Amino acid sequence: MWADLKRDLRYALRLFGKNPGFTFIAVSTLALGIGVTTAIFSLVDHILLRPLRYPQSDRLVTLVQSYPQLGLDTWRLSPADFALYRDQSTAFQSLAAYWVTGVNLTGVETPERLVASRVTAGFFKVFEINPQLGRTFLSGEDTPGKTNVCVLSYGFWVRHFNRDPGAIGQVMTLNNVGVQVIGVMPQGFEFPGPTTELWIPLELNAQASHPYFLTGVGRLKPNMTQQTAQAETTHEIWAASLQNPHLVGRNQPLPRGADMKTLVVSLKDAIVGKSATALVVLQSAVAFILLIACANIANLLLSRTAVRGREVALRCALGGTPARVIRQLLTESVLLGVLGGIPAVLLAWVIVRALSRMPIASIPRLDEAGIDPMVLLFAFGVSLATGILIGAVPSIQIVRFGLRNALNSAQRGSSARSGGWTKALLVGGQIALCLILLIAAGLVLKSFRQMIAVRPGFEPDKVLTMLLPVTDRRYPSPPQILEFYRDLRGELSTIPGVKNVSFTSNIPFSGEEESDGYIVKGHEPAPGTEPGQAQLQTISQGYFQSMGISVLAGRGFDKTDQPNTPRVAIVDNILADKYWKNGGALGQQIRTTGDDAWMTIVGVVSGVKDQSLAQDMKPHLYLPHSQDPELRMYLVVRTGGDPLAAASAVRSRIKALDPEVPVYAVRPLTGVIGETLNRQKMIDGLLTVFTFLALILAAIGIYGVTSVYVTSRTREFGIRMAVGARNRDVLSSVIKQALLFISSGIAAGLIGAFVLTKFIASLLYNVSQTDPVVFTLLPLFLGLVAVAACYWPAHRAAKTDPVVALRYE
Repeated sequence: MWADLKRDLRYALRLFGKNPGFTFIAVSTLALGIGVTTAIFSLVDHILLRPLRYPQSDRLVTLVQSYPQLGLDTWRLSPADFALYRDQSTAFQSLAAYWVTGVNLTGVETPERLVASRVTAGFFKVFEINPQLGRTFLSGEDTPGKTNVCVLSYGFWVRHFNRDPGAIGQVMTLNNVGVQVIGVMPQGFEFPGPTTELWIPLELNAQASHPYFLTGVGRLKPNMTQQTAQAETTHEIWAASLQNPHLVGRNQPLPRGADMKTLVVSLKDAIVGKSATALVVLQSAVAFILLIACANIANLLLSRTAVRGREVALRCALGGTPARVIRQLLTESVLLGVLGGIPAVLLAWVIVRALSRMPIASIPRLDEAGIDPMVLLFAFGVSLATGILIGAVPSIQIVRFGLRNALNSAQRGSSARSGGWTKALLVGGQIALCLILLIAAGLVLKSFRQMIAVRPGFEPDKVLTMLLPVTDRRYPSPPQILEFYRDLRGELSTIPGVKNVSFTSNIPFSGEEESDGYIVKGHEPAPGTEPGQAQLQTISQGYFQSMGISVLAGRGFDKTDQPNTPRVAIVDNILADKYWKNGGALGQQIRTTGDDAWMTIVGVVSGVKDQSLAQDMKPHLYLPHSQDPELRMYLVVRTGGDPLAAASAVRSRIKALDPEVPVYAVRPLTGVIGETLNRQKMIDGLLTVFTFLALILAAIGIYGVTSVYVTSRTREFGIRMAVGARNRDVLSSVIKQALLFISSGIAAGLIGAFVLTKFIASLLYNVSQTDPVVFTLLPLFLGLVAVAACYWPAHRAAKTDPVVALRYE
């Protein structure tokens, strides 16, 4: 058998060498199909299939709370909640909590804003990862007076200390406080995110039942399940609320019927869950491309097998068995697959490298993707499977027709017509697969178009945003805070091209949000029911003008709103319409559940989307910065032109006012919104490219089969034209034959699309998965492309010279 295999391989190589055009087309087509399939598999493998890069990562979980009665599906933990779980739960081997924030690095030439994670002392113990240098936090270093230490990420250590081991023991000034470096984590450890630059102990107050800002992360004990841990922690929170109703529940007693529970979710699912559907859709799309490519090559091999009918017949006549002939044909096709797999790996490497370098923060673990032994093994397996797949149909044809038919076919000189229906079925399958992919891409693209056409409730063009992380060490009192921001607003307003300057506690689409319960006087919630929830936002005078938010009634905040004047608030029309359908919100009293002071509503503004264009608008409650001053604020500058053109001048004025305030996250507001669409843009872009490739491959397949069909009937066409047939009769005959498998392919594709598009429903916004426009126009478009592809061979047939045709073969 090995000797036969060597002979078959040598013969196949000689055969490919004698037909370089066929070999190039086949290898290139297969390389394209195998390459994109391997590239997307690399993403699926590294992001979805592989465990996280931590020891026994299947036991790692994250903890949040769910409180549907407050409209909160995922609600973070309070320090009291976490302390309760840590001290009483028996389900966890280790448990920690973290909070992603930022710190100012000063005492250097240019102050910086660093992404830091404040963590409890047992944080690194959960992951069982040892530091590369130094140590991690000791027990008790998350208590008051002992938190002035930090652990650096590998990237920050390289960037700021140039891999100097002497970094251990050095003191950095963070938020105007000296903090000693005690350790450096190894490369690759970045939890909770790739932007994390250092970890600082979280000063935990175990009695604090508010605010809810912590996320729990734990390692389950061996043989402990997530369901058991969730039941235990949910029971603990209930027990605590019954003993002390103010311990949990936003400082409000929990009603006994409240459906509140703790969600214990696999850490891997929490990280990659939102990307799963998109990656599976992309993997399915490239699988369709590979199948279309296989159908193309199978058709080419069918045509060559028919042309080689005399050779096959002669081999059988000289004693070769059908099994031996089939083995040789399969050897040739498998070799084609392997030859296609070699450049496919290079193509996959290029695609993966390009994708992994894209700044798409919404796709986790993207930087881990690469071409490694597992991916190479997959590519080799796909190459072998592809070779068998493209060689199976020609082999079946040999068995089906047998020696006698092969000899007869060779004698008649019409061998090219053998297996015609098989070729037509393969092309019909190509059309069906292409149409399914085309409709899926059409739905996703239409959804994206619908999404970007959504008006978010404000005007993001020509708006510059940046974060000003002012610290209480520099500005310890409210008057000092207000003076800094007042002076800064005055300075920035004098910059040429600046139309308006304001400040806000958060900007739309920044990923930050602060929600709280609210109570409207005269509409207090009944006993046992929960208050409404609204997005809280502290803003300065001029914010609505800077953002282009319409004031529908009343006024915005102005100079009359001072710390010593009655407290005021502004609501959006989403909240106002809930209580006052026909107006009447002005002058009403409102307060948050965390504050007993009532505020008078002085204005109603239009609602805005601030987390996702695909989400409904949520109620907003705006508070004046002058009455509730916050340190860390976003700067919002409306300009008359390109917002980035004003960035340099804005930086200079801030530095002149206070050189120790770092300027962070300088972005146009359109860029902030665009970053939330990066994942959708990547999916749309890849689907568009894959659909275009599928369309080209399908068109090539239709053209090739029609050309072979025309070639096989050349003599017939010559005779028909010699006895009086017109050119259009021959053209019509070929087009009708092509339309048969085109229409059957489109019909099969429509059925498949109706069934399969339900799996992409989660990727669609404001578009039905059976959208009639997409399901009507795209089949027509594919039909036109298919007819155009078969028209040129049909046109060539209609121009057949009867004299030449009668001498054919």
